[in-house]
Parts: sequence; C-alpha cells; structure tokens
Amino acid sequence: MENPSWVSARMERGIVVLFAAAGLVMGFALALPAIRAAVDIAGGSATISLLTEADVPRTSSSDGAVITSATFDSARVVAEGLSGHARTLLTFGAAFSALTTLLTVSAVVLFFLLLMWRRPFHRALITATQVAGSALLIGGILSAGLGGLGRMMAADELNPAAGDVFVIGFSFDPVWMLVGLGVLALSVVFTYGTRLQRDTEGLV
Repeated sequence: MENPSWVSARMERGIVVLFAAAGLVMGFALALPAIRAAVDIAGGSATISLLTEADVPRTSSSDGAVITSATFDSARVVAEGLSGHARTLLTFGAAFSALTTLLTVSAVVLFFLLLMWRRPFHRALITATQVAGSALLIGGILSAGLGGLGRMMAADELNPAAGDVFVIGFSFDPVWMLVGLGVLALSVVFTYGTRLQRDTEGLV
C-alpha cells in the first residue's frame, strides 16, 4: 500500500516520532507521582491516604437543611517516623505502580509505532501486549497488596496520635486486574493475526 501523494516519507517519520515522544511524555507524567511518592517514603516522609470513619463536625441549626449523619471515608496524611516495615511496604507499592504504568504505556507506544509502519501484527506487539497485560495484572495486585499492607501498618502506628480515627484496612479496586486480563486476551488475538498474516503472505 502506497502513501497518499500528500504524505511524504519525512512527514510519516515525523508523525511516528511525534507519537513516540507523546507516549513517552504521557508515560513519564503518569508514573511521576508514584515515583515521587516512592522517593519521599524511602526518605522518611510519607504522604498516604488512610481509611477513616470519623464524624463530620456539625453545628446545630434551626433553619434550613439539617445533617442527620455524616462521616469521612478517607484522610490524606503526611506522616514521619513510620516504622521501617511500613515504609518498605509503601515504597514497594508505589514502585510497582510506577513500573506498571511505564510498561503499559511502552506497549501502547509500540502499538502505535507498528501501526504507523503498517505492521500491526508484528511478533514484537504480541510480546508487548503480554508484558503489559502481565504488568497490569501482577503489578496491580502487588501494588495494591503491598501498599495496602503498608497503609494498614501506618494506620495502626498513627492511631495513638490521632485518637484512633483511622480504620486498619485498605480499599482494593479490581478494575486494573480485569483490564490486564483483557490485554492478555488481546495478545492471543494478535497471535492469530500474526499467523494469518504470515500464511497470507505465503500465498502471494
């Protein structure tokens, strides 16, 4: 398939470079918060979100709407002096989150590059989708699990100074695991597409 007359080879290379650069910038921007969090926690200062069931302060009012019941469900805490075990778990949780983001974005960038090169079913794409799917699945579990255990330990250590307002637990969102399974399933589709493309080229 030939390029349209208005698309030169230099323009096509420029578009490829633009897509690659945009993907790298996006990946770095998405991973930067987790990287900064890991560095800060390792340095001794942890900014974390902890679960809580603390009541929302209320004032009595005879006019207008009245709050019957209200509680906070989380609190953003900046803490220092956490134990080494808690900081280690929190650091690894943030690090796995950053690594998962970088691997996933790298696979997306590779997909766009191969698409621009008109090789959408290249074997490298199969490997990239398998890596991205595994990263989302395994990295998501490790990030949520290790980070969650670290937040539980942090809540237990900070409760005496906060009047026992923090809940020793953590929330877990399985969406990224489902996305990882979807990406792994997509790699199977790419595998069949690669075989079909190879068989078709053999017939030409």
